[in-house]
Amino acid sequence: MTKRKLTALSAVAAALIALAVTAAAQSRPSAGTIDIGWVGDKSGPVVSSVQPQREGLEAYIRMVNSSGGVDGHQINLIEKDDQYNPTTELSVVKSLISDNHVPMIMGLSTSSGWGSVIPLFNQTKTVAYAISANVKQMTYPFQPWVFEGNCNLSDQGDVAVAYELAHLKKKNLNGQTVGVAAIQVASGQEWTDVLDSRLQKLGATVVNETLPASLLSADVQVGDLLAKHVSVLFFHHSLSGAISFLNSVAKLGLQVPIISSYGPLQDSVYTTAPYDATKYYLGVNCLTPTYLATTAVGKAAATYGKKYGIADSEIRQFFYAGGWVSGQVLVQALKNAHGDYSSNGIKRGLEAIKNLQTGLSGAISFGPKCHIGLAQVRPYTYSWKNHALSPVGSYAQWAKYITHGYAAPGTCGVPRG
Repeated sequence: MTKRKLTALSAVAAALIALAVTAAAQSRPSAGTIDIGWVGDKSGPVVSSVQPQREGLEAYIRMVNSSGGVDGHQINLIEKDDQYNPTTELSVVKSLISDNHVPMIMGLSTSSGWGSVIPLFNQTKTVAYAISANVKQMTYPFQPWVFEGNCNLSDQGDVAVAYELAHLKKKNLNGQTVGVAAIQVASGQEWTDVLDSRLQKLGATVVNETLPASLLSADVQVGDLLAKHVSVLFFHHSLSGAISFLNSVAKLGLQVPIISSYGPLQDSVYTTAPYDATKYYLGVNCLTPTYLATTAVGKAAATYGKKYGIADSEIRQFFYAGGWVSGQVLVQALKNAHGDYSSNGIKRGLEAIKNLQTGLSGAISFGPKCHIGLAQVRPYTYSWKNHALSPVGSYAQWAKYITHGYAAPGTCGVPRG
């Protein structure tokens, strides 16, 4: 056989092999995997908050995968522990992008790390979806690759202050001394800034207390609040930090309303901390605990959590609901991507989400110029009779108090200039 004939045959064979490979790939879409990154605290001071959130996300992904995945593709969640350390967070985010080549990273609960990771997401055009640490720099100025997966501290502060004014039956706080206590990280500083601004405009004298992330005792801070005769306290910390703080509240006898941000507002605070403190404790949240779900979509979160062996004490938490809701958002974005599971495709898929009904929150919507998807917050008290959190009104009732302070001009309906 001549050399020319051998060359021709080789070309034909190569073409046939290419056709066969293409046909096989087209006939086996179920063999595909969509890698998604997750970064959060698995071993640091806020693991009690982050773990149920991660479990809610894992449960939703597991449920979807067991039903065939997204258009035949399985979601593979690649998890990295940042130990609630900004330096470690930056390192593992870099690893997920450069080593695992993920198009999207979820979780990102270390609020003090956002200054370092935002430039990285923008440079690499990787989607960031923050489930818990929603700080101002994520959305102001507008960040094209960053999406807010929970209510931010500005919106929470708006509703917290509005609730307390309604509770006191007052239009201002003239002549009152008000406390603001917060964890010593970026989110805590923002809670302090947000509340100080609102309270001072209402005429209050504000007393600020800074609390370490690993809070074992708050005797010093609570003692100072007592000495300065605060009439109400606005509080932001982790779940474990709240329990330590309330132990000091009961020990020293601080008897004033304590209004919490979403983080430490959980059933386990009421069942663990002393009643002498928790009877004054309430808070705000943009999520609904699974046991208060009224729709089949919402109730599925608890059903599948139990099926997968997750502890009931964690399924009941707002954090678990937040993880489950984030799973719903992720899957809807992947469906909207129509097979383009690149970072660009997923970004467009997120921005196409409109009025997503999760059963565990208000409706979620994003857009090309609005990456704040969950901007509905309401207060919660605790029913000792029912041993359950109890919402105060509807999300719609409290929406009029939200000023959208973290939305950049020209985004999310906020006017330019």
